[in-house]
Amino acid sequence: MAWLEMSRTPDERRPGWGVGECLVSPQRKEDGTRWGFWETMLEVRKGDVVFHLCGKSGKAKFTGYSIADDDGQSIDAGPDGREMLYWVPLRDFARFETPVSWDTVRKAREGELLSYFTANRAKSGADKERLFYVHQAGRLQCLNGAYLSFLSDRMVELLFGIHSSSTRAEVIVQTDAAVGTKMRSAAARIGQKKFSDNVKANFRGHCCFPDCPISDPRFLIGAHIARWTDVTELRGSTENGLCLCPFHDRAFELGAFVIDGQHKVRLHKCMRTDQWVERFLSGSVGSRIKSSTIVPSVKALQHHWRRHEFEPT
Repeated sequence: MAWLEMSRTPDERRPGWGVGECLVSPQRKEDGTRWGFWETMLEVRKGDVVFHLCGKSGKAKFTGYSIADDDGQSIDAGPDGREMLYWVPLRDFARFETPVSWDTVRKAREGELLSYFTANRAKSGADKERLFYVHQAGRLQCLNGAYLSFLSDRMVELLFGIHSSSTRAEVIVQTDAAVGTKMRSAAARIGQKKFSDNVKANFRGHCCFPDCPISDPRFLIGAHIARWTDVTELRGSTENGLCLCPFHDRAFELGAFVIDGQHKVRLHKCMRTDQWVERFLSGSVGSRIKSSTIVPSVKALQHHWRRHEFEPT
């Protein structure tokens, strides 16, 4: 998933709590009430992409993006001594060498952004998004207090030209090559996170290796069967994924086992010095992987066979 942090005064944040280092907000207003754009912090999940929009109205610019290093959580201390804050640690801050002006994006996409705003306003309940901008005084402008907002796939495309189902990023308002490269990296991050989430859900949140009991989401990986560079048409497709625990993911990646055309485990090759790997895998040879709503693609499996020189019989 993708999010937008809007920081009006980024230079006033203390060391260790700055843009690209973490998301942080109070949990209550001064009158004790909650604020939706702060509650959103608890919806962030590890691996999500967070874009940063910095500066006051009229001068706000997209300055880069970061990756959530953990789920959103509640903490009881903060940079200014307040208690009970919402907090998300961030990593891998990719700063845009040439920040992208919100006004430039707004002017380039004004009609589409206004249509999106109008359609969203007509929604109700859980379907209605908290948008970071409003339509006031005849123009689109940033919403004061909209600290953290969810960015749908369509919104990410409108703002940055990023298509989250692939590694494509058409930077429609920025010609800087370095920024374009980072946008494409962001597209890949978003696409891979979405793919991983879909694959895990497809196997109902369980490692698909036979008899593996692991279902803790912290120990599950949405793994590719065929690499993105091998089969372009399967890029981001759920049928090109297996939900595996770290051990079985690594064993599959190394070719210690393969999944045959009947979706059964076949022992293939192990490193001679690591015969313990074979011992942990051999008991499931001939067993089918756990069932899924979308079955793994035979075409993707064939690419995995060829990569590890496996000949199905």
